[in-house]
Amino acid sequence: MLNGRFNNLVYGSYAPGAPNVFIDDGQWKTLWLEPQRYYLVIKEESVERLRKLVDPRVLSVVARSGGKLLLTNHPGVQ
Repeated sequence: MLNGRFNNLVYGSYAPGAPNVFIDDGQWKTLWLEPQRYYLVIKEESVERLRKLVDPRVLSVVARSGGKLLLTNHPGVQ
């Protein structure tokens, strides 16, 4: 979860043995630029923040619904 440590999700996320499922912008950028395909669901209004982190050409919209976007870093890669 990208920058997901807020509200009720923060409780227990730092507990010993808790799975490491939260990433920050720097970790996301590193993953997003790898050759492996990743997906991200994000509010449409928040995509501008990602455009400041990576080249917009690697933010490919797969689907759009309800004000949210499904993005991938490698469209068309099988």
